[in-house]
Amino acid sequence: MSLIAPKRMGFSVSPLQKRREPHAFQYLSERASFWIAVLSVLAFVTGNMMGTHGWYLFWKSVFGEYDDSLIVYTGTVAPIALVPDYVEWGLYGGDPSEHTFQQVPRDFLVPLPTYDYSEQQRDYEHSAVGDTYSIAHLGTYKTGAGKGAHTGVDIRVPVGTTVQAIANGLVITVRDEDRGGFGKFVVIRHPRVPDPDDPKRITTLYSVYAHLSAVLVSEGMVVQKGQEIGASGRTGNVTGAHLHFQLERDNPENRHPYWVFTLEEAQAAGLTFDQAIDAGLHRERGLLFTIDPMLYIQANYPAVTLVAGPVPEENTEVTMEVRKSKRARDPATLLARRDQRLRRRAERRRTLEERMVAQKPGGGIIVSQEIVASVEPVPISEQAVASVDIQHDGTFSRGWENIRIVLLDAEGRTARIPRLDRDLVLRTAYGEATFRPESLSALDFQNGEAVVQMLPHGRTTVVIQVQPFGTLSAPMRHVPN
Repeated sequence: MSLIAPKRMGFSVSPLQKRREPHAFQYLSERASFWIAVLSVLAFVTGNMMGTHGWYLFWKSVFGEYDDSLIVYTGTVAPIALVPDYVEWGLYGGDPSEHTFQQVPRDFLVPLPTYDYSEQQRDYEHSAVGDTYSIAHLGTYKTGAGKGAHTGVDIRVPVGTTVQAIANGLVITVRDEDRGGFGKFVVIRHPRVPDPDDPKRITTLYSVYAHLSAVLVSEGMVVQKGQEIGASGRTGNVTGAHLHFQLERDNPENRHPYWVFTLEEAQAAGLTFDQAIDAGLHRERGLLFTIDPMLYIQANYPAVTLVAGPVPEENTEVTMEVRKSKRARDPATLLARRDQRLRRRAERRRTLEERMVAQKPGGGIIVSQEIVASVEPVPISEQAVASVDIQHDGTFSRGWENIRIVLLDAEGRTARIPRLDRDLVLRTAYGEATFRPESLSALDFQNGEAVVQMLPHGRTTVVIQVQPFGTLSAPMRHVPN
């Protein structure tokens, strides 16, 4: 049987509609699960970017720098809140070289003493200041003061003492390793803060916290004033437990932490590191690029807000408005209120005088001749407050104590119509206490005097301090009931 090939016909076959394969994105767009996955990834990334500090890290990765445009200056606090009373603690066997902060009884903890550079110069070894501040800004290892090259201030505290950010800022450097002279340290940038040379101008400062035993923050993290950032220690080049604290400006090397000399410069001068500090090697650089950190903190320049408009460049004159408390008012408002009170007083006096009448025997009325037709408000002359006087009975036992605050003018007289440019803030320079209220404005004073209530904590002697004058009260000693 032979096969016969089919005869080829003269036509072709083609589909009525041409079919096109779908594009990959068209395929994916029809799948709801794909878009759910995409949205989930975007939400995860966005959440990380908008977290505590992820957004700042994002700007760092994209533009090579952190974004600090939302950070606002709201004042300063000390890098350490509480330190041991070394005298009392020592009587019970306390030793900061052997014991940690957690081993200090609470009754022996006191607020960080006021830093007084003049006292540091006089007798740092035999003073309360010398007990806490072992080396002053640009001091020497030999005396703790003098004209040396020690860039910051050394605060003598046991290992484990809580260290806090001095102001709102952005963590730009963290070294969590025990290497080099600073050991473990943190650097925080503080944008748009008052320039200590002229508080009406703004600048950027950098705070450094060194020789830490623990670090609790990371680079790119925004921290608030008073936020815990680590614990003091003895890492790096140290002879004892302490916090090395310094405050810096921008420097030509853009290096933070900043030191006034390098090891090579010290060696070229034939000096060891310690000898270079005592000799004040390149001390002039420290005067240019560093600031006495404790003096800046204790000044606690008022919080400011920039007037709306173009953002000023740093170190340029800007218009600033002091942030007022709820009770505070500007001088014009104070004058207007006092004028109003005087007018009301005059009106009351006139009403009373019009009522001073005498009955005639026949029943008529004689109006007093002392009636004043019109009374003009008395001109107001405000008195600038130069200092304050803190008055108390010298002792406390239990419960609230009354403290009298008297405003004084430049001649030491009571400023009965005071002019206060800033609110007064009450705190303890020694001991612990709660004040009610904690701050006073000019409206809180009557004839230049105000009474504040104070509740002492424990039995430690209390010394009251009023800022911004820095006035200290006489000691208040505990007496049993």
